[in-house]
Parts: sequence; structure tokens; C-alpha cells
Amino acid sequence: MILKVSNFLLVVQAFLTANGSFNPSVLEDEMVKCHTGVRVNLRRQCDAYRTGTSEELETSGEYPELEDGCNTITWREANQDNNWGNCMEMTVDEEFRYITTNNVPDYYMNPYCPIGLGYGYCVPQEVTCFFPDLTCGEDNGEGTTEYGDIWVPQLAHFKIPLVGNPTRADRPGDMYDAVLVGAEKDMGPAQGVAINGINIQGPNDAGDVSIDEGGFQLACGGHVTPPTTNLD
Repeated sequence: MILKVSNFLLVVQAFLTANGSFNPSVLEDEMVKCHTGVRVNLRRQCDAYRTGTSEELETSGEYPELEDGCNTITWREANQDNNWGNCMEMTVDEEFRYITTNNVPDYYMNPYCPIGLGYGYCVPQEVTCFFPDLTCGEDNGEGTTEYGDIWVPQLAHFKIPLVGNPTRADRPGDMYDAVLVGAEKDMGPAQGVAINGINIQGPNDAGDVSIDEGGFQLACGGHVTPPTTNLD
């Protein structure tokens, strides 16, 4: 599957380059890694699309700061009085929107197991199981409870143009590439941000096609990623 998608990406890139319109800011092999869902230690390889680390963007002075405790709050501490743990701050200048978020949803989320408590994260029909040795409800590291998986705050920064231009001469472009539109981010596969600060990611695990063609039997549905701290 990865080879098939990789070949497709290279063909598309060659076609668009020949027409003088496709000029990605990342190297070709890094683009293929992210778009085909390559994992190392169960972690997606999309860092080439980051314009800086969280520390670098935080110290740039451009981004708003979150309140104390936003990056250490836990699922068990979240309630309606603290916005369910959600923290998002935004500032705007004449050209860009600057967002700092802890990526925690602003509503209650139950502990989650995709197949059921005591079961794994894959079904036999899946072409590739990225989490073959994990059982939901066991101690898989941070983000684990005996009832299922829960969210963990993750600091992120996004700089987004106030006015988009889908008619730019260099369109279509790489959907993860923020540099070409003057944007910034410290989360590689993110494509955008919802109004509550939750990042929106692309279908890189499915090879930029669909969960069916990608061999996925379980749709994401917005659930948390299986905790993998103990496997790193």
C-alpha cells in the first residue's frame, strides 16, 4: 500500500513540477514518509513540516501565553468549571492569526476503547496494525486508565493567514506545507485549527486516500491516539 501511494505521489509531483506549479518546501523523501503514514516507534514521521519546535515558537514572542496549569491539567481534574481542561488563546494582527492551545477538547470525553475494554486496537481485516501489542485498559503509559484511553494536553502553536487565496499560481500544493503561505506550526501533520483550539490533521495514515482504500476498518471519529509511552 505504501509503495502504491508513494508511486502515486511521485507521479503527481512530476506532473505538477513539469507545469511549474508544485514547489514543496520539504524534501521528497520526507514528504513521502508523512503522506504514507511511516512510523518509527509508533510515531508518525511528519516533523519536516514543522516550522519550529514548540519551544522555538513559544519564545519567538509572537504567540499568546496560556494560563498556568493548562499544560499539566489531567483528565481526572477536568470539569465544567475549568472548561473541561481546554485552553486556547488567540491574537490577530493585520495579516495573521496566532493561536496557542493545549489541544484538549472543551467538552467531556469518556475513556475510549475502539473495540472494547480488554481488547486491542486492530481488527483482522486491517492490512497493517500499528499497535499490535497494546491492550486497551492496560497500563500503556500516560493517557491510560483502567476504563480506557483519555486525552493528554499537548502544547501547540499555529500562525494562520487571515485571508486565504486558493487561486494562487502555486496551487495545488502539499496540504501539510505551511511555509509557502507564510504560516507556522509546531505540529507537522496539522492542516488547520478548530475554533476550540483542536488541531485538524490530514489522512496521512491512510495514504491521503480513504480509510477503505488505506485498509483501515475502524474510523477515527475524533478519539484519542492509543497511549504508547511505555513502548517508546
